[in-house]
Amino acid sequence: MKRYVFVIGLLAVLTFTGCKEKKEEIPIASNSSSSLDEEDPSDELKDELPGEDIPEYEVKLPGKLSSFTFTIWGETYKLPETFDDFTKLGWEYKGDETSQLGAESYVEDEVFEQEGNLITADLMNPDTESKDISQCYIAGIHVDASNSKSQGIYINLPGEIVFQKSIEDDVTAAYGSPLDRYEEDSSIFLTYEYGMNSTVKMGFDQETKVLMALDISNFRNPEGEEELKNVRDEVTPEVQSYQSPEAFGSHLSEFIVKYDDVFYRLPAPVSSFLDNGWKLDEDGSDKAIKSAKYGYVTLLKNDQKVYAVVYNYGSDATVIKNCFVTTLYGDWDTTKIRIETAGGITLGTDEEELLQKTENEPYEKTENKDNASDIYTFYVDETKSDYTQIAVDQKLHIVRQIKVVHNKDVPEGTVL
Repeated sequence: MKRYVFVIGLLAVLTFTGCKEKKEEIPIASNSSSSLDEEDPSDELKDELPGEDIPEYEVKLPGKLSSFTFTIWGETYKLPETFDDFTKLGWEYKGDETSQLGAESYVEDEVFEQEGNLITADLMNPDTESKDISQCYIAGIHVDASNSKSQGIYINLPGEIVFQKSIEDDVTAAYGSPLDRYEEDSSIFLTYEYGMNSTVKMGFDQETKVLMALDISNFRNPEGEEELKNVRDEVTPEVQSYQSPEAFGSHLSEFIVKYDDVFYRLPAPVSSFLDNGWKLDEDGSDKAIKSAKYGYVTLLKNDQKVYAVVYNYGSDATVIKNCFVTTLYGDWDTTKIRIETAGGITLGTDEEELLQKTENEPYEKTENKDNASDIYTFYVDETKSDYTQIAVDQKLHIVRQIKVVHNKDVPEGTVL
């Protein structure tokens, strides 16, 4: 299995293009002691209803799926969970615990085993220094009961939802309508999001409607939460010095954006969005952020929901409203929020008009085959950390997505 390392800060920042750094393959030890090797449980499942033989566990769980709390075999887990706490519950890591995970990075699909049962997990290091795997956090777990080595894993979720037993209707009754529902091959998938990089994805058998695959991921940084609880919320000097623009600038590099009919100059304080009718989704947002650190905010307005990366430019930790939004995104498919940049470039702008209005601004052009789009990226400099990125539909030749990123005055050496 290949091992990929990702930078945590870029989980949310990279929407149009991905950035992966391949690492050397870690040997995954096979375990032949499992009783599941002797007989394929899927043969038995053909003769009985799914979930019929699942033990009933007495569990106490929070009512909300957004708590990222669940049980496996009656034992309680809450993501992110320390590697130490996870392994104390009987899971054995099938890689090298002493291998290093880089600062503010994570790896996907690392294998853990317990009594012949396999689970894959995402490991996260939110610290500013590299750490051994054994000092990191479990930020995501992935279980698929179509794999015979995972059919003996019994999971209880909030709302009395049971893995390999509950059906799609049970899930929607417990959690409401999902963010996304789609069908693929013989499966149905539901996705629930609770803030940036905090998601639960469930896969159901197309025929039985039973929950057979589960991905739970929560990459929120748990470190320093106690310290941040008592942070004062007075307006910071950085917020006081921010001035809202009244019109577009002449160039994209000025990072003036008209978003939902209001002008902002990125980076813009979260408080400026709150002043213009947006509300803070506390469950989907960081409460406070340390100095010179990134975090996440979820903003709500009418039926609109926006996930944004924020940064604390102050010298002290502060509450989320004093942090600055560094990324704004708008499109026709998901956010459906009007976004406009210099020159009046907005969703629906003709490709020829886009190129005329940006003829004096250098760009890089790439292709997103999955979305059938041509991507025009207007970078400020060779660091490529600040840019305006515009996606044009290849068939209609009009703008369908706009993304603006400005990480102004980030201290040298900060990991993005």
